[in-house]
Amino acid sequence: MILYDTHMHTEFSTDSDTPVMVQTERAEQAGLRGICITDHMDYDFPAELCDEPFTGEPFVFDVDRYQRHLRKEKEQAPIDILCGVECGLQSTENVINKNKKLAANQNWDFIIGSLHLVHKTDPYYDFFWAGRDARECVKEYFDSILDNLQHFSSFDSLGHFDYVVRYAPSSFHYEPNHYIDLIDAILRLLIKKDIALEVNTGGWDSKCGCQNPHFDILQRYASLGGELITIGSDAHTPEDISYRFDELPALLKKAGLRQYCVYQKRKPVFFDL
Repeated sequence: MILYDTHMHTEFSTDSDTPVMVQTERAEQAGLRGICITDHMDYDFPAELCDEPFTGEPFVFDVDRYQRHLRKEKEQAPIDILCGVECGLQSTENVINKNKKLAANQNWDFIIGSLHLVHKTDPYYDFFWAGRDARECVKEYFDSILDNLQHFSSFDSLGHFDYVVRYAPSSFHYEPNHYIDLIDAILRLLIKKDIALEVNTGGWDSKCGCQNPHFDILQRYASLGGELITIGSDAHTPEDISYRFDELPALLKKAGLRQYCVYQKRKPVFFDL
């Protein structure tokens, strides 16, 4: 049984309006021991890409207010609430410097590093794919992950490794083996830097129809000696908390993995699958 969901969003994220306590109550109903709130901090996210009107800078929140709020909620919650952030990766000097400052904050339990933008464009939007070879689009995404890891790696887990395929055209057939050299380079770098690989069940509720990353990538990670796995639903609403977690132990064991971890004060605590 998976006891913690360590990737979810609340009203502090531009793309969610769910209160922290609502997420907490749903997690308790689902039988979880704890959760980690990981709201988006995606510096320099282009405002024109946002679907809804907003006030201020998109995907940026007041860190002090956020951390105070989570501490207060933790004091009265029936389950454990950990304080995390999903740090948006971009290999520009401005974002790298801001991310380094964010990661230096001593009050985080867990930092996810996630790539949402490739050259200022999110694969979520159809125009990322328009008029292009989808296979090249996916390669470009993996190239960007590798580039970012070489510039900034002060985070604990790489979020939704192959997020890009969630939004690929329906005609595209995804085969991780087509990108094996890039995938291996990324996985080896994660292992070298002691950065975990996230298993994100949100992918099951998308066009790709499977967890992120693909099973073949999980299997390859294990074969290379990778052992650090974190688990999250990427829930933006309470209904998606612990989404299909019951399927993960068998899947991960089949891939050659035996444990997952939950970060507390930026240190991994291991649980058997």
